Amino acid sequence: MLQWTGKKVFGIGLMLFSFGQPILVRAQVNISGKAGLMYIPTARVLDEGIIHVGVSYNPINYAFRFNPNIDPRIKTRNSENIYYVNLVVLPRLELNINLLRPNGEISFNDRGVGDRQIDVKYLLLTEKKKRPALALILSMPFGIDNSLITNALVATKTIQLTKTIDAEVTLGTGTPYHIAREDIKNDQNSGIFSGFMLSNDPKRYLTGPFGGINIRVNKKAGVMVEWDSHHLNLGAYTTLFKHWTLQGGVLNFDQVTLGTSYAFSLFKLPKRVSGIPVE
Repeated sequence: MLQWTGKKVFGIGLMLFSFGQPILVRAQVNISGKAGLMYIPTARVLDEGIIHVGVSYNPINYAFRFNPNIDPRIKTRNSENIYYVNLVVLPRLELNINLLRPNGEISFNDRGVGDRQIDVKYLLLTEKKKRPALALILSMPFGIDNSLITNALVATKTIQLTKTIDAEVTLGTGTPYHIAREDIKNDQNSGIFSGFMLSNDPKRYLTGPFGGINIRVNKKAGVMVEWDSHHLNLGAYTTLFKHWTLQGGVLNFDQVTLGTSYAFSLFKLPKRVSGIPVE
């Protein structure tokens, strides 16, 4: 189901890995690479310098891009692969870059390179004993027909259930209003500062109230239940070798979604480098 192009993403990750030695990273990210459950994001922000590289598979009935239920102009249905890189730039600031590529035979004018999108997440409030973390997520409006637009406010609170088990509870809301360049075609895309328009589309991804709970065991594995503003989804994940996360879920009790990601730090040098004296 995951196309060969996914290896290019992991190739980039391996190249970056040569500059940063992994530290202990236990993280679960959503379908676009943001800290989250399956579809929905959370207000959790990882340590500065942590980077995620990964890919997710989105099934045909719940496609974001080629789905007549979302856009009546579309006549075909196609499953999708979503490739992403997520970097914690500053202690409260995350930058997410994702590329959505539909599977199957599609003309270049419709497919192009794929839906490229840049999102910014800022932690407004850190989590305290009696207060949840609060984060604002905004999508940059420079892409064409971005399918994973996320303009949302989200709160997350961790509840310790036992010594090894905790529950991460998330509530948030996304707006159906967004600024985008939706009427620009791939063969007309000569610049990123033209064709802006305000759209209101409640059928799209994350438009309305959403929430979920992640029951975690030692923060290494967990089971998830979420409402993504349109469907109820169930899933599970596990982190292997401290850095590699595998996850799977069932969307709306109907079709399966899968994903994998690798997380590491850019700030910790490899031992073979850190041990060399600097003159």
